[in-house]
Amino acid sequence: MKKISLVLSMVFSLMTFMSIAPGCTVQKAANMPIVLLTDYGSEDYRIAQLKGIISSNNPEAMVIDASHSVPAFDIATGAFILDMAAKEFPENVVFIGIIAPYTKPETKYLVLTTNKNQLFVLPDNGLLTHVSRNTGIKTIYQITNQKLFDKPIIELAAERIQGKIGALIASGYRPQDVGTPLTTFQTLDIQDTAIAGNRLLGTIVYIDHFGNCITNISEKTVNEFGVKPGDLVNVISPQSKITAKFGTIYSDVPQGEEVVFVSNNLGMVQLSINLGNFANTHGVKAGTKIEIELMPPL
Repeated sequence: MKKISLVLSMVFSLMTFMSIAPGCTVQKAANMPIVLLTDYGSEDYRIAQLKGIISSNNPEAMVIDASHSVPAFDIATGAFILDMAAKEFPENVVFIGIIAPYTKPETKYLVLTTNKNQLFVLPDNGLLTHVSRNTGIKTIYQITNQKLFDKPIIELAAERIQGKIGALIASGYRPQDVGTPLTTFQTLDIQDTAIAGNRLLGTIVYIDHFGNCITNISEKTVNEFGVKPGDLVNVISPQSKITAKFGTIYSDVPQGEEVVFVSNNLGMVQLSINLGNFANTHGVKAGTKIEIELMPPL
């Protein structure tokens, strides 16, 4: 009787493990952490709904909140935060990013794997722009496997598609089981950093809570350009042209004045106003292309 009970227990466990989602193949008995990034806001019901969908499809899932405070529809900001998170998290982590996919009913939903062996469940709208540049993409699959859903995919909200697929992937299902392989995906139009004569070219990639503007211009590029603390520069955007001091910290200039420096935390050029809000004052946002012009000495 003990042998029979043991065999039945093993069979039941195997059947349970294999029957979570018809149409998928279990890759391994894994349970990867799931990291969430959305523009839902901390008080929105959608967060609870998303976590409930994940839990229903993977009761043992460990869910980590990266942020739910990305400005609504702000894909550029979401792409930056996603890249910052991906840099710090280890391999074998599933990222679910839901930002502005509901603006277009025909949005594609993707599962991508990177050279760091991280997985991303995202709308095809540019959210993986920085991750793809900095880490590299190995595989791309569009979520088209209708067997995984009880309604047509086109009729489902993002949280129902991405929540379920993210949960299944985290539990060990293979990305190739979600649908059709692809070779391309959308990226944002980010101006690459470059030195053009006496100008540095770049893009504002993130605006923090205080209105400081983080660019994609690295400290290495600054050193190659030759600008140094104390120099005066012109910051040129489609909205404005302002003169600022290149410094090392906010207090290098009086309160209310502009200052440009390399952020110690990120190693990227930052545009700021000492005890002020650079973004609001000068009407720029994530995705704005800028130029930093070195002014000749007085």
